[in-house]
Amino acid sequence: MKYIKGFDTLRAISIAMVVTAHSLPNLWIQDHRIWYLISGDTGVLVFFVISGFLITTLLLKEKRMNGIINLKKFFARRFLRLLPPLVIFYLAILVLMTTGLIQETYIGLAISACYLYNFVPNKFYTAELGHTWSLALEEQFYFSWPFIISFIKEKRTLLVLGAFAILFSLLFLLFIYPIEFLGHFKAHRWFIPAISPIMIGAMLAIAKDQISEVISKNWLLVIGLVFFYTTPLYFPKELLMISPIFQSFGIAFLLLLILNNQGSTGVAVLNNSATSYIGKISYGIYVYQGLFLRTGPGSDQWFQQFPQNIILTLVCAILSFEFLEKYFLKKKKSYSVVN
Repeated sequence: MKYIKGFDTLRAISIAMVVTAHSLPNLWIQDHRIWYLISGDTGVLVFFVISGFLITTLLLKEKRMNGIINLKKFFARRFLRLLPPLVIFYLAILVLMTTGLIQETYIGLAISACYLYNFVPNKFYTAELGHTWSLALEEQFYFSWPFIISFIKEKRTLLVLGAFAILFSLLFLLFIYPIEFLGHFKAHRWFIPAISPIMIGAMLAIAKDQISEVISKNWLLVIGLVFFYTTPLYFPKELLMISPIFQSFGIAFLLLLILNNQGSTGVAVLNNSATSYIGKISYGIYVYQGLFLRTGPGSDQWFQQFPQNIILTLVCAILSFEFLEKYFLKKKKSYSVVN
Protein backbone atom coordinates (compact mmCIF):
# COMPACT_ATOMS: atom_id res chain seq x y z
CA MET A 1 0.00 0.00 0.00
CA LYS A 2 1.36 3.39 -0.96
CA TYR A 3 2.16 5.95 1.71
CA ILE A 4 -0.96 7.95 2.56
CA LYS A 5 -0.14 11.62 2.92
CA GLY A 6 -1.67 13.29 5.94
CA PHE A 7 -2.13 10.24 8.16
CA ASP A 8 1.11 10.81 10.06
CA THR A 9 -0.02 14.32 10.95
CA LEU A 10 -3.31 12.88 12.22
CA ARG A 11 -1.24 10.61 14.45
CA ALA A 12 0.74 13.65 15.61
CA ILE A 13 -2.46 15.51 16.51
CA SER A 14 -3.75 12.42 18.29
CA ILE A 15 -0.65 11.91 20.39
CA ALA A 16 -0.64 15.63 21.22
CA MET A 17 -4.16 15.21 22.59
CA VAL A 18 -3.05 12.24 24.71
CA VAL A 19 0.07 13.97 26.04
CA THR A 20 -1.83 17.17 26.81
CA ALA A 21 -4.58 15.30 28.65
CA HIS A 22 -2.04 13.36 30.73
CA SER A 23 -0.05 16.50 31.54
CA LEU A 24 -2.82 18.79 32.69
CA PRO A 25 -4.14 19.08 36.23
CA ASN A 26 -7.92 19.12 36.62
CA LEU A 27 -9.14 22.18 34.76
CA TRP A 28 -12.56 23.68 34.21
CA ILE A 29 -12.61 22.60 30.57
CA GLN A 30 -12.57 18.94 31.61
CA ASP A 31 -16.00 19.41 33.15
CA HIS A 32 -17.50 20.71 29.92
CA ARG A 33 -18.64 18.84 26.85
CA ILE A 34 -16.07 20.46 24.61
CA TRP A 35 -13.45 18.33 26.38
CA TYR A 36 -14.84 15.30 24.53
CA LEU A 37 -13.56 16.83 21.30
CA ILE A 38 -9.93 17.23 22.42
CA SER A 39 -9.43 14.70 25.22
CA GLY A 40 -6.80 12.00 25.32
CA ASP A 41 -9.49 9.34 24.94
CA THR A 42 -10.60 11.04 21.72
CA GLY A 43 -7.00 11.06 20.51
CA VAL A 44 -6.95 7.29 21.04
CA LEU A 45 -10.10 7.01 18.91
CA VAL A 46 -8.19 8.53 15.99
CA PHE A 47 -5.42 5.95 16.40
CA PHE A 48 -8.00 3.16 16.52
CA VAL A 49 -9.86 4.21 13.37
CA ILE A 50 -6.60 4.64 11.43
CA SER A 51 -5.34 1.26 12.65
CA GLY A 52 -8.52 -0.56 11.69
CA PHE A 53 -8.46 1.03 8.26
CA LEU A 54 -4.79 0.37 7.47
CA ILE A 55 -4.63 -3.19 8.77
CA THR A 56 -7.81 -4.19 6.97
CA THR A 57 -6.67 -2.53 3.74
CA LEU A 58 -3.41 -4.50 3.82
CA LEU A 59 -5.13 -7.78 4.67
CA LEU A 60 -7.67 -7.39 1.88
CA LYS A 61 -4.96 -6.49 -0.62
CA GLU A 62 -2.90 -9.52 0.38
CA LYS A 63 -5.91 -11.81 0.06
CA ARG A 64 -6.79 -10.33 -3.34
CA MET A 65 -3.23 -10.67 -4.66
CA ASN A 66 -2.26 -14.04 -3.19
CA GLY A 67 -5.58 -15.74 -2.52
CA ILE A 68 -4.64 -16.28 1.13
CA ILE A 69 -3.33 -14.32 4.11
CA ASN A 70 0.03 -15.43 5.43
CA LEU A 71 -0.75 -15.23 9.14
CA LYS A 72 2.78 -16.09 10.24
CA LYS A 73 4.21 -13.16 8.31
CA PHE A 74 1.39 -10.92 9.51
CA PHE A 75 2.19 -11.61 13.16
CA ALA A 76 5.93 -11.32 12.48
CA ARG A 77 5.36 -7.83 11.03
CA ARG A 78 3.17 -6.79 13.97
CA PHE A 79 5.62 -8.02 16.60
CA LEU A 80 8.60 -6.42 14.88
CA ARG A 81 6.74 -3.12 14.74
CA LEU A 82 5.26 -3.10 18.23
CA LEU A 83 7.33 -5.20 20.61
CA PRO A 84 10.80 -3.54 20.71
CA PRO A 85 9.73 -0.26 22.41
CA LEU A 86 7.28 -2.16 24.60
CA VAL A 87 9.98 -4.51 25.89
CA ILE A 88 12.11 -1.52 26.92
CA PHE A 89 9.09 0.06 28.59
CA TYR A 90 8.21 -3.06 30.58
CA LEU A 91 11.81 -3.55 31.73
CA ALA A 92 11.88 0.06 32.96
CA ILE A 93 8.56 -0.42 34.77
CA LEU A 94 9.86 -3.59 36.40
CA VAL A 95 12.98 -1.81 37.64
CA LEU A 96 10.96 1.12 39.00
CA MET A 97 8.57 -1.23 40.79
CA THR A 98 11.37 -3.30 42.23
CA THR A 99 13.16 -0.23 43.56
CA GLY A 100 9.94 1.16 45.04
CA LEU A 101 9.92 4.31 42.91
CA ILE A 102 6.45 3.55 41.59
CA GLN A 103 3.54 1.52 42.92
CA GLU A 104 4.24 -2.22 43.00
CA THR A 105 1.54 -4.04 41.06
CA TYR A 106 3.25 -7.11 39.65
CA ILE A 107 -0.07 -8.77 38.88
CA GLY A 108 -1.09 -5.69 36.94
CA LEU A 109 2.25 -5.74 35.12
CA ALA A 110 1.72 -9.39 34.17
CA ILE A 111 -1.80 -8.64 32.94
CA SER A 112 -0.45 -5.78 30.84
CA ALA A 113 2.39 -7.88 29.38
CA CYS A 114 -0.20 -10.50 28.34
CA TYR A 115 -2.17 -7.84 26.42
CA LEU A 116 -5.14 -8.01 28.76
CA TYR A 117 -4.94 -4.66 30.53
CA ASN A 118 -8.26 -3.51 29.12
CA PHE A 119 -9.77 -6.17 31.42
CA VAL A 120 -7.64 -5.37 34.48
CA PRO A 121 -9.55 -5.11 37.82
CA ASN A 122 -9.25 -1.65 39.35
CA LYS A 123 -7.37 -3.03 42.36
CA PHE A 124 -4.46 -3.99 40.09
CA TYR A 125 -4.55 -0.78 38.05
CA THR A 126 -1.58 1.58 38.18
CA ALA A 127 -1.16 4.92 36.44
CA GLU A 128 2.13 4.01 34.72
CA LEU A 129 0.44 1.08 32.96
CA GLY A 130 -2.93 2.72 32.37
CA HIS A 131 -2.32 3.50 28.72
CA THR A 132 -1.51 -0.12 27.85
CA TRP A 133 -5.23 -0.93 27.73
CA SER A 134 -5.31 0.40 24.16
CA LEU A 135 -2.26 -1.66 23.17
CA ALA A 136 -4.03 -4.72 24.58
CA LEU A 137 -7.15 -3.98 22.54
CA GLU A 138 -5.09 -3.55 19.38
CA GLU A 139 -3.42 -6.93 19.91
CA GLN A 140 -6.78 -8.60 20.54
CA PHE A 141 -7.90 -7.14 17.22
CA TYR A 142 -4.76 -8.49 15.53
CA PHE A 143 -5.33 -11.94 17.03
CA SER A 144 -8.90 -12.15 15.74
CA TRP A 145 -9.58 -10.03 12.65
CA PRO A 146 -6.98 -11.56 10.27
CA PHE A 147 -8.42 -15.02 10.90
CA ILE A 148 -11.92 -13.75 10.19
CA ILE A 149 -10.85 -12.11 6.93
CA SER A 150 -8.99 -15.31 5.98
CA PHE A 151 -12.04 -17.52 6.28
CA ILE A 152 -14.82 -15.20 5.11
CA LYS A 153 -15.01 -14.63 1.38
CA GLU A 154 -17.76 -12.05 1.06
CA LYS A 155 -17.04 -8.44 1.97
CA ARG A 156 -20.73 -8.03 2.74
CA THR A 157 -20.41 -10.61 5.51
CA LEU A 158 -17.44 -8.75 6.96
CA LEU A 159 -19.48 -5.55 6.98
CA VAL A 160 -22.32 -7.32 8.75
CA LEU A 161 -19.90 -8.59 11.41
CA GLY A 162 -18.56 -5.08 11.87
CA ALA A 163 -22.09 -3.72 12.19
CA PHE A 164 -22.92 -6.35 14.83
CA ALA A 165 -19.77 -5.44 16.79
CA ILE A 166 -20.86 -1.80 16.82
CA LEU A 167 -24.45 -2.72 17.74
CA PHE A 168 -23.31 -4.96 20.61
CA SER A 169 -21.03 -2.16 21.80
CA LEU A 170 -23.94 0.27 21.88
CA LEU A 171 -26.13 -2.20 23.76
CA PHE A 172 -23.34 -2.97 26.23
CA LEU A 173 -22.79 0.70 27.05
CA LEU A 174 -26.50 1.43 27.37
CA PHE A 175 -27.71 -1.59 29.33
CA ILE A 176 -24.80 -3.65 30.73
CA TYR A 177 -22.16 -1.08 31.59
CA PRO A 178 -24.33 0.55 34.32
CA ILE A 179 -24.47 -2.74 36.30
CA GLU A 180 -22.91 -2.12 39.72
CA PHE A 181 -20.51 -5.08 39.56
CA LEU A 182 -18.75 -3.58 36.56
CA GLY A 183 -17.68 -0.66 38.73
CA HIS A 184 -14.73 -2.85 39.77
CA PHE A 185 -13.41 -2.63 36.20
CA LYS A 186 -12.97 -0.03 33.49
CA ALA A 187 -15.55 -1.97 31.54
CA HIS A 188 -15.85 0.61 28.73
CA ARG A 189 -12.37 -0.61 27.71
CA TRP A 190 -13.34 -4.27 27.33
CA PHE A 191 -13.11 -5.78 23.85
CA ILE A 192 -16.80 -5.09 23.48
CA PRO A 193 -17.47 -2.11 23.43
CA ALA A 194 -13.97 -0.66 22.87
CA ILE A 195 -13.43 -2.47 19.56
CA SER A 196 -16.07 -0.38 17.77
CA PRO A 197 -13.74 2.47 16.59
CA ILE A 198 -11.32 -0.07 15.14
CA MET A 199 -14.17 -1.86 13.39
CA ILE A 200 -15.42 1.43 11.97
CA GLY A 201 -11.98 1.92 10.43
CA ALA A 202 -12.06 -1.66 9.14
CA MET A 203 -15.50 -1.16 7.60
CA LEU A 204 -14.22 1.98 5.87
CA ALA A 205 -11.42 -0.07 4.32
CA ILE A 206 -13.92 -2.69 3.09
CA ALA A 207 -16.47 -0.28 1.63
CA LYS A 208 -14.30 2.75 0.80
CA ASP A 209 -14.98 2.71 -2.94
CA GLN A 210 -18.73 2.26 -2.53
CA ILE A 211 -18.92 5.04 0.08
CA SER A 212 -16.92 7.36 -2.19
CA GLU A 213 -19.41 6.75 -5.00
CA VAL A 214 -22.36 7.66 -2.79
CA ILE A 215 -20.62 10.55 -0.98
CA SER A 216 -18.43 11.95 -3.72
CA LYS A 217 -18.44 15.62 -2.77
CA ASN A 218 -15.94 17.02 -0.27
CA TRP A 219 -18.58 19.22 1.34
CA LEU A 220 -20.68 16.14 2.13
CA LEU A 221 -17.70 14.52 3.80
CA VAL A 222 -17.09 17.67 5.82
CA ILE A 223 -20.73 17.69 6.95
CA GLY A 224 -20.44 14.03 7.98
CA LEU A 225 -17.20 14.76 9.83
CA VAL A 226 -18.65 17.70 11.76
CA PHE A 227 -22.04 16.10 12.44
CA PHE A 228 -20.63 12.89 13.93
CA TYR A 229 -17.48 14.21 15.58
CA THR A 230 -19.38 16.87 17.52
CA THR A 231 -22.06 14.53 18.89
CA PRO A 232 -20.87 15.10 22.50
CA LEU A 233 -21.95 18.73 22.15
CA TYR A 234 -25.59 17.94 21.43
CA PHE A 235 -26.26 14.38 22.63
CA PRO A 236 -28.51 14.08 25.72
CA LYS A 237 -26.57 13.48 28.90
CA GLU A 238 -27.91 9.92 29.08
CA LEU A 239 -26.29 9.10 25.72
CA LEU A 240 -22.88 10.68 26.21
CA MET A 241 -21.40 7.28 27.01
CA ILE A 242 -21.99 6.15 23.42
CA SER A 243 -20.79 9.38 21.77
CA PRO A 244 -17.25 8.01 21.15
CA ILE A 245 -18.72 5.48 18.73
CA PHE A 246 -20.38 8.26 16.75
CA GLN A 247 -17.24 10.39 16.93
CA SER A 248 -15.39 7.46 15.35
CA PHE A 249 -17.72 7.70 12.35
CA GLY A 250 -16.74 11.36 12.11
CA ILE A 251 -13.07 10.36 12.12
CA ALA A 252 -13.81 7.86 9.35
CA PHE A 253 -15.28 10.72 7.27
CA LEU A 254 -12.05 12.66 7.89
CA LEU A 255 -9.93 9.74 6.68
CA LEU A 256 -12.04 9.43 3.55
CA LEU A 257 -11.71 13.17 2.93
CA ILE A 258 -7.92 12.88 3.13
CA LEU A 259 -7.86 9.75 0.98
CA ASN A 260 -9.94 11.35 -1.74
CA ASN A 261 -7.78 14.49 -1.86
CA GLN A 262 -4.20 13.22 -1.79
CA GLY A 263 -3.13 15.80 -4.37
CA SER A 264 -4.79 18.79 -2.71
CA THR A 265 -3.13 21.77 -1.05
CA GLY A 266 -4.78 20.93 2.27
CA VAL A 267 -3.30 17.46 2.34
CA ALA A 268 0.09 18.87 1.28
CA VAL A 269 -0.04 21.15 4.32
CA LEU A 270 -0.89 18.18 6.54
CA ASN A 271 2.02 16.28 5.03
CA ASN A 272 4.68 18.70 6.29
CA SER A 273 7.91 17.14 7.55
CA ALA A 274 7.66 18.38 11.15
CA THR A 275 4.27 16.97 12.10
CA SER A 276 4.80 13.90 9.92
CA TYR A 277 7.91 13.06 11.94
CA ILE A 278 5.97 13.43 15.18
CA GLY A 279 3.44 11.03 13.69
CA LYS A 280 6.16 8.55 12.84
CA ILE A 281 7.45 8.53 16.42
CA SER A 282 3.95 8.69 17.93
CA TYR A 283 3.96 5.02 18.91
CA GLY A 284 7.12 5.54 20.96
CA ILE A 285 5.67 8.68 22.51
CA TYR A 286 2.53 6.77 23.46
CA VAL A 287 4.46 3.87 24.99
CA TYR A 288 7.05 5.86 26.95
CA GLN A 289 4.69 8.57 28.18
CA GLY A 290 3.37 6.00 30.65
CA LEU A 291 6.72 6.16 32.44
CA PHE A 292 6.86 9.92 32.69
CA LEU A 293 3.32 11.30 32.31
CA ARG A 294 1.41 8.37 33.80
CA THR A 295 -2.27 9.18 33.20
CA GLY A 296 -2.07 12.55 34.89
CA PRO A 297 -0.03 14.60 37.36
CA GLY A 298 0.32 13.71 41.03
CA SER A 299 3.60 11.83 41.33
CA ASP A 300 6.39 12.85 43.72
CA GLN A 301 9.13 11.47 41.45
CA TRP A 302 11.29 14.10 39.72
CA PHE A 303 11.13 12.38 36.33
CA GLN A 304 7.32 12.54 36.43
CA GLN A 305 7.19 16.29 37.03
CA PHE A 306 6.56 18.97 34.40
CA PRO A 307 8.41 19.93 32.21
CA GLN A 308 11.05 17.21 32.39
CA ASN A 309 8.40 14.51 31.96
CA ILE A 310 7.52 15.92 28.53
CA ILE A 311 11.17 16.30 27.57
CA LEU A 312 12.05 12.77 28.69
CA THR A 313 9.10 11.32 26.79
CA LEU A 314 10.16 13.03 23.56
CA VAL A 315 13.84 12.14 23.99
CA CYS A 316 13.04 8.47 24.64
CA ALA A 317 10.66 8.34 21.67
CA ILE A 318 13.20 9.91 19.30
CA LEU A 319 16.05 7.66 20.46
CA SER A 320 13.78 4.64 20.29
CA PHE A 321 12.69 5.44 16.74
CA GLU A 322 16.12 6.33 15.39
CA PHE A 323 18.19 3.57 17.02
CA LEU A 324 15.71 0.76 17.74
CA GLU A 325 12.52 0.94 15.74
CA LYS A 326 14.13 1.80 12.40
CA TYR A 327 16.29 -1.31 12.66
CA PHE A 328 13.27 -3.54 13.22
CA LEU A 329 11.26 -1.72 10.55
CA LYS A 330 13.90 -2.79 8.05
CA LYS A 331 13.61 -6.37 9.33
CA LYS A 332 9.84 -6.06 9.02
CA LYS A 333 10.11 -5.44 5.26
CA SER A 334 11.46 -8.94 4.74
CA TYR A 335 8.08 -10.28 5.87
CA SER A 336 6.08 -8.12 3.48
CA VAL A 337 3.74 -9.95 1.13
CA VAL A 338 2.29 -6.97 -0.80
CA ASN A 339 3.89 -4.07 -2.64
